[in-house]
Amino acid sequence: MAQDSQIRNAHSGASSILLLDKDKLLQSIFRLSGLLTSPSNVDEILVKILDEVVDSIGFDKGIIRLFDGTKQNLEAKVVKNYSPDEAQKVFSVALNIREHDCVVTKVARSGQPIAVEVTATDPRITETDRMLTKIYDRGSYFCAPLKIGEEVIGIIAAWFKEETKFFPEEISLFVTYANTLSIIIHNMRLFEANAEKIRQLLTLQEAVSEMNASHVLDDHILEILVRSAQKIARSEKMLVYFVDLEKNSCLLNDGGKVSLTDPKACADRISQTIIAEAIEANAIVTRPSGNSSPVRQAVFPGFACEVALPLKIKEKFKGALYLSRRKGEFSQDIIHVLDILVQNAATSYDNAIMHAVLSQEAKSLKTEVEKLKEREDILLGFHNILGKSKKMLSLFHVIEEVAGHNTNILIQGESGTGKELIARAIHRQSHRNNKPFVDVNCAAIPGTLLESELFGYEAGAFTDARRRKIGLLEHASGGTILLDEIGEMGIHIQAKFLRVLEDGHIRRLGGTENIPIDVRFIFSTNRDLTRMVAENAFREDLFYRISVVPITIPPLRERTDDLMLLARYYIEEFNHKFRKRVKGFTEDAETILMHYPWPGNVRELKNIIERIMILHSDSHYIGAESLPTEMRATMNQERLRIQIDNILPQLPEGIDFAEVTERITRDLKRKIIDSTLELSRGNKTEAARRLGISRYKLIRELKKLGNKISQV
Repeated sequence: MAQDSQIRNAHSGASSILLLDKDKLLQSIFRLSGLLTSPSNVDEILVKILDEVVDSIGFDKGIIRLFDGTKQNLEAKVVKNYSPDEAQKVFSVALNIREHDCVVTKVARSGQPIAVEVTATDPRITETDRMLTKIYDRGSYFCAPLKIGEEVIGIIAAWFKEETKFFPEEISLFVTYANTLSIIIHNMRLFEANAEKIRQLLTLQEAVSEMNASHVLDDHILEILVRSAQKIARSEKMLVYFVDLEKNSCLLNDGGKVSLTDPKACADRISQTIIAEAIEANAIVTRPSGNSSPVRQAVFPGFACEVALPLKIKEKFKGALYLSRRKGEFSQDIIHVLDILVQNAATSYDNAIMHAVLSQEAKSLKTEVEKLKEREDILLGFHNILGKSKKMLSLFHVIEEVAGHNTNILIQGESGTGKELIARAIHRQSHRNNKPFVDVNCAAIPGTLLESELFGYEAGAFTDARRRKIGLLEHASGGTILLDEIGEMGIHIQAKFLRVLEDGHIRRLGGTENIPIDVRFIFSTNRDLTRMVAENAFREDLFYRISVVPITIPPLRERTDDLMLLARYYIEEFNHKFRKRVKGFTEDAETILMHYPWPGNVRELKNIIERIMILHSDSHYIGAESLPTEMRATMNQERLRIQIDNILPQLPEGIDFAEVTERITRDLKRKIIDSTLELSRGNKTEAARRLGISRYKLIRELKKLGNKISQV
């Protein structure tokens, strides 16, 4: 037998007692088999197996080594009765089956056991063996492969302090025992591997869900990546290298500390490591422990088992996830899970960036919409009525309140204030908005025609009345009728119209039939109806009928908050109409606009701006020189206006009237002349012209006031 040929008896005094008892081994196997159902991990099982081998069978010391993922290195997993120094040595060295020559590697390569009865002199004991432990200096040694079929998964070795003879039966029995132990270890490793895979996948699932739920571009995704990668790989060291290409900044996260550093310093640090290699190649790079490279150096000294996974996010960021251990390697299963984790982190960052961009765009769009809405609300106010002043806002509130009722409304205001707009707004706000809105200008239609227009007529009612005509009151039935300039309605028609308001029906001219109508009446006027009633120019009873809800529109000069908004609105309107690009008014022009009284109100403002826009050049702003002369003159008068309160002193009792009035007169003259000279830029001829006096009179007045006279 090959096994028999490996048995050496180099010492005639070796014990010939059969040491391995079959029953004892069977009992040991039975006890160890029960571990398969216990909640233990592989390391705990290995400890119990070695305890059985040493304590139950009778060996003095023992060790179990298993192959790592490369199937090249045998790593010490558990020892029994080793001294601290010996344990440190065997755990610090992974035996490579190609590079190391020792009993363990021979057994692993051949798959056959080796029994050494005299370790002190057996030639199969190498310097590597003696370097690892002093056990080889005396006693006997037995090393058996741990095999699953023909595959060697590791070795188990044991020593006797005394030199011992191994019989062929014992060797066969121990090999069988080792094979049974191999099955137990393999099954436990399978269970643990599956449990580990499940743990890794659950960690991955949790991380991906958490990252996908994060839509904010902050450190949260990075924190999830770091925490989950360490948990999946069980790494001892880690590093996330992250470069912001746009901001030219570098972020380092070592699993505990986050730091922002200079990109050049970061690049110098990782230039000779697998991190740089992974980024350059955009591929996963690994280096198992023991595989030294003359080009690459370890990121952390002493941690030679490394893996780096590239992390690229659009064109904004680049970097890598780096993990390392002191020994061993990262399995392909772990690398695959880490790759999925990194890809999901990149996707989550992409999504967060896109979400941030979309959020910013949405916020910007929302802001723009809000601005447009605010602008619309400001400019168009309420149902196309322009204004934002307190008086106009109060007016809008009144419209909302009265629109839902059928009450008669009287709108009063100066010409050009927008009385028709108010009437239309009331109609659109009311439940009659899908019915006709009819406006009648009482001042534009002669009295005789106004009656026939309002009431209609029958055929033959008067000359040329060849057929029946429906009046505007009848036509507006169900809707709203505006009687503009109601103060111009003749007394005769006022009486007839009063009957319509009281009875709710009309009678056509030349007709005898009463026709019921359902009309909402709105009246408007720029005249003082109260005074007209007092002067018997307007029926008092009709006045009370039509003014159930009076609405007064403030003139433009009383709502200066609206003036520039209206002016800019009309500039935009005429920019579009005349294809110009005027942006607004100069500061001087705005001042003049604000001080002008606007007797024609909004209508006048619109007409003036239209006239200016027609004549305006291609410059972007309308200056004071482009405004009408009468507006500039008003501003000049405003500048010359003197508040009497600023001139009058605090008058005590017993004042000298002559002295006070003389001083006030003198101050007034000085103020008027000084202001006029300022407007005329010191030109006395121009100043005299503005004051309506001769140049000589102006000079005389200046002498009286004690002013120095120049020759201008």
